[in-house]
Amino acid sequence: MQQVSTLGDVRRVIGQSLLALARKEISAADVTAMAKAVDSIANSLNAEISLAKTAHDLRQSGADLGKIVHIGQTLIGG
Repeated sequence: MQQVSTLGDVRRVIGQSLLALARKEISAADVTAMAKAVDSIANSLNAEISLAKTAHDLRQSGADLGKIVHIGQTLIGG
């Protein structure tokens, strides 16, 4: 896989990594590092969802945070 663009891609990478671990193609340390990265991605996704929900709820009650930009568009890496 050349690029991970969707959550489906992330799930596919996780599944492929678990199969690679079972085949002893990668180490448990590799899978542990991957699990930490996936946890970080999940936390980021949850934060973005919470922000979007809060902005929606505030708009419904008459308040406005302004335009929220770059949700789901944060670049991964350097």
